[in-house]
Amino acid sequence: MSDKIIYVSDFFDTDVQGGAELNDAELISMFSEINYDVIKIRSHEVTNSFLKENSDSFFIISNFANLKINCKNYIKDLKYIIYEHDHKYLKKRNPSFYKDFKAPRHEIVNYFFYKNAQKIICQSSYHEKILKNNLNLKNVSNISGNLWSIKTLEKIRKFSKNKKEEKCSILDSNIIHKNTSGAIKYCFNKKLEYELIKGPYIEFLNSMSKNNKFVFFPKSPETLSRIVVEARMLGCSAVVNQMIGASYEEWFKLKGEDLIDYMLNKRIEIFNVIEKIICNTSKPKKRPLVSIITTFYKAEEFLEGLVENLTSQTIFNDCEWVVIDSGSPGKEKNIMNKYCKIYPNIQYVRYEDKFHPTIGHNIAMGLCNSKYITWAMIDDRKSPDCLEALYSELQNNKHIDLVYGDCLVTSNKNETLRETKSKTRSEHSKLEFSHENMIKCLPGPMPLWTTRMIDKIGFFNDVENLWVDDWELWLRSVNDGFLFKKVNKIVGLYLEGGRSQIDNNLEQRKEEAEIFFKYKHIFGKNYQKYFSYFKQFLEMPSV
Repeated sequence: MSDKIIYVSDFFDTDVQGGAELNDAELISMFSEINYDVIKIRSHEVTNSFLKENSDSFFIISNFANLKINCKNYIKDLKYIIYEHDHKYLKKRNPSFYKDFKAPRHEIVNYFFYKNAQKIICQSSYHEKILKNNLNLKNVSNISGNLWSIKTLEKIRKFSKNKKEEKCSILDSNIIHKNTSGAIKYCFNKKLEYELIKGPYIEFLNSMSKNNKFVFFPKSPETLSRIVVEARMLGCSAVVNQMIGASYEEWFKLKGEDLIDYMLNKRIEIFNVIEKIICNTSKPKKRPLVSIITTFYKAEEFLEGLVENLTSQTIFNDCEWVVIDSGSPGKEKNIMNKYCKIYPNIQYVRYEDKFHPTIGHNIAMGLCNSKYITWAMIDDRKSPDCLEALYSELQNNKHIDLVYGDCLVTSNKNETLRETKSKTRSEHSKLEFSHENMIKCLPGPMPLWTTRMIDKIGFFNDVENLWVDDWELWLRSVNDGFLFKKVNKIVGLYLEGGRSQIDNNLEQRKEEAEIFFKYKHIFGKNYQKYFSYFKQFLEMPSV
């Protein structure tokens, strides 16, 4: 148990009196009252030095849009919860942009930051369902409510007795997703008298209490919607859409003093849940040095060789290997089950349906527990010290997020690097890193990358990219400012003739061309050099 709590948020109630800030203020007050040492720090002020100095503390992460990526990466190894107030696991921060509120994997961000938290605190079952649907994590808990101070609840009780006019209150907000214009339009169409209300928090509550309805049609799913709950506590009817998290809770049927009394008790329940998490949290488990991901279909002829190759890695015992089998019809299941009994750091997951390799890579990546990820393609072979060499390079270069080395090319199946006589290097990995050199799908067949990069830019695009998913991800990374580095060492052997090397594959060439023009600003002089080559594929008719 830690009696020191570091509370991290973009803003506190002294900066902004929004729902998240008011909730956080009360939780901080409740911990302080029972002699916890609570230190508040705005997310943009957090540094790695500060985190190191307070590494034995428990961290409560509230809104964290301004938290630096390196700090999030450091926090992953500390004791923390995320007190989720909106949808910071999505690039657009708004689930309503996606069908059924579920974003494609390349739109998911901060995934590993959420995954490594002791708990993700959600405020309603609606909120919990959307978050789980996107992240598919098990460390999610719904506290079904929000926190108000006793003083505020008694103010609301007093205001609830105010005489009400036949008038609608509308939140006067310039935030687009709060949809003030939609509420005004509703009242106009229904010929309802309305009042736009804003102002300091207590004055706002007093103004809302004098009207008998509150109209609110947000464009983004509200994790709870504190303001709607306040309207109900004030005795007002709430005219809302289906994006109000509170409306899915059993207690939402309460109103007026009954709801006030419920929230008085709820504040103790919520506090107890969070304190229990703090008290029961032990030091996070040691992470694997590297997570290796593999996905396959029909891999029997390569599988024994791959297992031998990976388990012979110099640091394999300190790594984890996540294997996704998309319904292979041969002896793959028996082979993997045999080796899982020998090596406890192999996680084998079999699906009965065949799916695209990119989907498999995303599934595997979501199961990773290291800060570093690499893949092991079923027909390629790594040098015995490949993982160690690449890992050491990333460890010693904190500003680098992907490393790679030279790969030799062979046409002989299951050949090892020790056996090969090949001297030919893969053209995709032989160049030093630069924006111009990204024209050749640098970094090639055997990169090692950081989860902090994935947290920032998202997973592989398994919706639009069937052939150049890796090239698109690396270009997306470079476009966002991430740096790569080459290790001047042969790290493996690449089997030529795979699915990405099919001759006359117009579908693949068109996809490559689309990516080329999307990221044309990256390639420098190579844009003009390859312009005609890629343009021809976009001008060809579809097959």
